[in-house]
Amino acid sequence: MANIKEHLLDTLEELTTEDLKMFQWHLTSSVEDKHIPKSHLENANRQDTVDNMVQTYGQFRAVEITLDILRTMNNNQLAEKLRTKVQKSKR
Repeated sequence: MANIKEHLLDTLEELTTEDLKMFQWHLTSSVEDKHIPKSHLENANRQDTVDNMVQTYGQFRAVEITLDILRTMNNNQLAEKLRTKVQKSKR
């Protein structure tokens, strides 16, 4: 069974390079509780991005933030896919 970090990575692997950059931009500027410094994501790949998110927010908050950002980016299908995977792994 996949863990939360794997679900997050699988989700980010579905994004184009442009969409990943937009996702990272949201992480550095639009997260309310605390944002990840731009320097931490400047040259970050998908794995680095997941590691930064989990380290900064914890696994479950990282999922919530990812869902919010994906919805903001109008990537609702991908958000729903992640939500479903995480729900199944909680059982």
